[in-house]
Amino acid sequence: MRVPAEYWYLEDLYVYGGEQSRGILKEIKLKSLLAAFRFLTIIPLGTALEEREEPLASSMAFFPLVGLAIGGFLFLVHRIGSIFFSPLLVNALVLLGWVLITGALHLDGFMDTIDGLSGGKTKEERLKIMKDPSTGAKGTVGLVSLLGLKFLLLLEIEPPLKMGTLLLAPAVGRWSMVMAVYLAPYTRMEGLGKAFTAHKGGGTVFWTSLTITILGLVIFKSSFLYIMGVCLGAVYLSTLYFKSRIGGITGDTLGALNEIIELTALFSIYCLGKAGAF
Repeated sequence: MRVPAEYWYLEDLYVYGGEQSRGILKEIKLKSLLAAFRFLTIIPLGTALEEREEPLASSMAFFPLVGLAIGGFLFLVHRIGSIFFSPLLVNALVLLGWVLITGALHLDGFMDTIDGLSGGKTKEERLKIMKDPSTGAKGTVGLVSLLGLKFLLLLEIEPPLKMGTLLLAPAVGRWSMVMAVYLAPYTRMEGLGKAFTAHKGGGTVFWTSLTITILGLVIFKSSFLYIMGVCLGAVYLSTLYFKSRIGGITGDTLGALNEIIELTALFSIYCLGKAGAF
């Protein structure tokens, strides 16, 4: 029996059945979780999977959980740093930890996206610029601006909201990549991001959205719905823009979107905090 691509691992259930099938399913889910950590962070959990598209694609279901783990690390940095240092230095350390734990993967994509979308007259020229390993002036300015805004927002967000902010923002950012994969085609003939779009499915979008919604409601209660609405709108508009400029998404634009949505989440929390919504 053949099953939809996004549920590729269920084929093993029909072959083995019973307790053995459940054991296989648990093992595959664990491998997908570890793959998500290896892909999104510098944490070397487990051994690298064979370059098979399906396991990499199935790891998307765990993207928000990896984001939550990143947020937990950031909160730990903030909590320990607050014992020894001033708020200014603590937030600088949080931002540095944010960059280091991800290996600057998404920041690299953010810079490449800015360079590519702001240059070139055709889709092909823009994609070629994005693949160039060198960084242009616009990408550098964009990076400095992004990190500067993140730092200022971290500094300005009220202390009672800091833990929830650090936990939620990375999770929402990773969720946004799952949404973008569902909303737009992969525009290159090859590339790491193609595995995600080739096996995308509505089930992954549903479960990741449910995960992030439950997490947000637990942390910020009903106020999270405003944050979710703003971030969802930003995801939709960004994806439309990518499609208009290069015909879809790439690995670089997914990284850029993560950074955009993290910043959007920080700004939304800051505004709601000032408005007394929490």
